Amino acid sequence: MTRLSFALAALLACLAAPAAAAPERVVSINLCADIVAADLAAPGTLKSVFRLGRDPEDSPAAALIAHLPPNDGRIEDVLPFAPDLVLAHEWTSPFTLDLLARMGIPFVLVRDARSFDDIRANIRLVAAALHREAEGEALIARFDAEMAAARRNAEEGPAAILYQDLGSAVTPGSILGRILAHTGFRNVIESDNPVGLIYPGIEGVIELRPQLFALGVYRAGAPSQASALLAHPALRLYLARHAHEVRLPARDWTCSTRYVARTAAQLAAAYDEMRIGIEGAASIPSTLSSREGQTARGGLGRGL
Repeated sequence: MTRLSFALAALLACLAAPAAAAPERVVSINLCADIVAADLAAPGTLKSVFRLGRDPEDSPAAALIAHLPPNDGRIEDVLPFAPDLVLAHEWTSPFTLDLLARMGIPFVLVRDARSFDDIRANIRLVAAALHREAEGEALIARFDAEMAAARRNAEEGPAAILYQDLGSAVTPGSILGRILAHTGFRNVIESDNPVGLIYPGIEGVIELRPQLFALGVYRAGAPSQASALLAHPALRLYLARHAHEVRLPARDWTCSTRYVARTAAQLAAAYDEMRIGIEGAASIPSTLSSREGQTARGGLGRGL
């Protein structure tokens, strides 16, 4: 048999073979996969999720999967469920992935999302693996509508910084940096890197004079050394006198899934509030003294 005829025979065999059945016993061993699968899996098909996926402080989809048995992402956690599909991440242990391959258990790897297109690609990837393409496209349409509603004009947008635990600030090319720009803000952090974070000191942050301070909050009410920096007296004084503050739950951008639309909605609302303050300050009569005008602008525009 020639190479061409062999290829044709293989193609005909594939066309004649019945389509693979939709998976019925799905196990997710990664938080990022949990979040995507929670929206897409057919009822009763998702059998276990990574332990963090059920934690409402880590997962925006926790309420959807809190009833499912947790796992620690190890092969010994997977096998008791006899899965016909495992959802993992590109950073999942190669050892675990190799064992899955050796045992003939299909798996799909969710990718690290750094853009809105990456979010859509992950939804389509998991939807296809679950044979839920229509549901995937509906979810993407919902995400696109929510992001469109949060878009604001950035031409004269307020200067902003998104500051988190350990003193990290997001760069323009990160998913959060893209959301700042999408919602009308000018990121005072101009440098970029593959990680998407830089670590300016408190003095450096204040020197940048952001008008919006978006504070990433992880486990609010649970003090830690990591979050202590956000309570620094100099930062609190600057916020009280010169900047608008919005607190953003970190869980909404965990793994950069479609739930980042919640972060975008909060930032868009902050933008609108600040614009109202700016317009109100502009309407203050010019007969006010310089000191009175500054006080009024500080109270309305917060950072002008």
